[in-house]
Amino acid sequence: MSNMEKAQLIHSLKQNFDVSDVMFKELLSQIEDPKYRDNFERITKGLSVEDNYKMVFGSLPWVKSINGLDQQQEKRHKTDFQVPDYSLLVENSQKLNFPVLVDVKSIKGEKITCKLIPKQINTLKNYARDYGSGLLIAIYWEKIGYWTHNCLTSFGGKKKNNISLEDAIKNDLSHILSDYTFLINGEFYRKTFFSDDPDTVGANHKEYGVIDKVLIGRDLNNLKEYSVIESSIIDAIFNMDPVEYVESKDGRYQIERFVKYPMFIKTTNWLVNFLNTWSLDYSERVNGMPVTELARIHIVELMKDLKFNVSYQIPDNKTKGTDFFFEKAYKDTTVMDDYNFV
Repeated sequence: MSNMEKAQLIHSLKQNFDVSDVMFKELLSQIEDPKYRDNFERITKGLSVEDNYKMVFGSLPWVKSINGLDQQQEKRHKTDFQVPDYSLLVENSQKLNFPVLVDVKSIKGEKITCKLIPKQINTLKNYARDYGSGLLIAIYWEKIGYWTHNCLTSFGGKKKNNISLEDAIKNDLSHILSDYTFLINGEFYRKTFFSDDPDTVGANHKEYGVIDKVLIGRDLNNLKEYSVIESSIIDAIFNMDPVEYVESKDGRYQIERFVKYPMFIKTTNWLVNFLNTWSLDYSERVNGMPVTELARIHIVELMKDLKFNVSYQIPDNKTKGTDFFFEKAYKDTTVMDDYNFV
């Protein structure tokens, strides 16, 4: 077993079992190479990003299956093939599933360029080719908490092995996994009522106390009641402007308005913001449902209620790779027509 494989195994044990500090130190001491032993936290942070990928994108409706691939290859096989991180089955516009291989990368800190090792590109291509599957590089840009999915044909530079944050966003294919973008093209309101009952238990506003109920809508005179989940989803991505705070016979309430449109919001970007804003564990479950799926459902349903439409981005640079994925995902649809027209 290689040093990297030992690090992966220890990480997996820590994720799934109660590992004491003594046991952890004993296991860590068995990694011979100090490059891996002394940098365990940095290495496993990357593994955590891979774990988070599965939990975030596994919550999307078009992703019908997502499975981690065993990357413990025989040394002689690594010469020609590299196993990517995940194998997905994705539902297309015709309700048929097609396979996608995904290799996950994490760009740390303030970095704005993803660079791949040229040999890695060739071995990943070989693996995808011989399995007859499309290949995407999923990149988590830590600087802005944002995921992109890019074809290798979208990478540039002298060795065709790097892509900038800007180009990754311009050529992002995440929407083929149902990670679509919402166009916020109008204002909406939130009216929050607060309780004066000292026995009331619930979410707490930092200025006005316990929240009693929340109303949201495009028309201030025709608002719909929602739970505090939708309210917290709004707080994770929007900066609401206070309109007024009122104390009356009808109770205490605050009215807020969102007016900074147009705004484009990608589903997983919103989801990641929500999880990070409220310090939620990506693996957490609510009544048996993954918190990622629960949040995604509430996000999508709120956008439907507010009648904000979905947008499917056409890549800035169309390539053989983007041609392949659009044909697989959107054949005989208006999205495919838009792709061919632009």
